[in-house]
Amino acid sequence: METTTTEPLPAPAGRRDLYAGIRKALRLFMSRTMCEVGSTDPADRAAVAAALDQVERLMALCEVHLTHEDEFIHPALERARAGATARVAADHVHHAEAIADVRELARHVAESPEANLGAALGRLYRTLALFVADNLHHMHVEETAHNALLWSAYTDAELDAIEGALLAAIPPAVKMGAMQWFLPALNAPERAGMLGGMREGMPPEAFRAVLDIAQRTLAPRDHARLVRDLGPGVAPVAAAA
Repeated sequence: METTTTEPLPAPAGRRDLYAGIRKALRLFMSRTMCEVGSTDPADRAAVAAALDQVERLMALCEVHLTHEDEFIHPALERARAGATARVAADHVHHAEAIADVRELARHVAESPEANLGAALGRLYRTLALFVADNLHHMHVEETAHNALLWSAYTDAELDAIEGALLAAIPPAVKMGAMQWFLPALNAPERAGMLGGMREGMPPEAFRAVLDIAQRTLAPRDHARLVRDLGPGVAPVAAAA
């Protein structure tokens, strides 16, 4: 694998970073899923099924993410500089193939007899580890070289428009499914900023569903901080009886 010494680029003061939130969510989702598969007891069929379900949900989100980057981010990069996406476009083809390979191995685990489950899970775990490593390197390239180009070529208003078009193309169910990874992956100011914006643009009942996810997925201290940051009108969700 080609390496790079490019240092991570923090967004210049006030600039929009199209990659920041989704990448934190994906890194958390990938790492936890990899570790979940690695720690799953092959003798516990329910645990195996739960791990495989999480693997499929990760693959589905990665697939959606690839498609939307190809449709919305890459054209913007190509408008800024022809050929800018050649390297990552090839990576995306490879990642689509890798997603298919992971799914095939997951099916093999699901169909394996008990005597072979341990070996099948081990193979899936090692394949996921390589998948995660490859994606981490890929994301670093995008967050450095691509962000630099986007910031040089577009205003924040133009970047907001690109992101708005991308988000509008994501089905609501996919957005809500990803929220359980976004919320714990972000830091407190990022989390409050994202939910503050969502509160302005969502019906109250939909925003309440997001708050429900926040309470389920955040540590108590982080959830309490979020409630304080969002201010009046955001009461903690009552615990289920």
